[in-house]
Amino acid sequence: MLIFTDEHRKRAGIKSLSKRCSYCRKPLAQYPLIMNDDAGLAVFHAACAAALATDLIVDLYTFFRPPQPYRQLFVLDPTGQHQAPSS
Repeated sequence: MLIFTDEHRKRAGIKSLSKRCSYCRKPLAQYPLIMNDDAGLAVFHAACAAALATDLIVDLYTFFRPPQPYRQLFVLDPTGQHQAPSS
C-alpha cells in the first residue's frame, strides 16, 4: 500500500511517523511510504522498499543462475523436458 498523506497513514493503522522503517530502522519521517500486505505490519521508506525488492530479485537470479564455479542445482521446468546440468 502506498502512503502519501497523514490520512493514508492513519487509515493504514500507523499512529505516527516516529515508527521505524523495517529495512533501515530509521524513523519514517517523510512520505511516500510503502506498507507490505503480509500479516505483520511492516512499513518502508519508498527507497528502502525499492532496495529490498532489488535485493530479492538479485538473490533469486543468483539462486537460479549461480556464477562460476558453482553449478546449477536444478531447473524449474513445468514441461519436464529439461534437466539440471550434471558435472
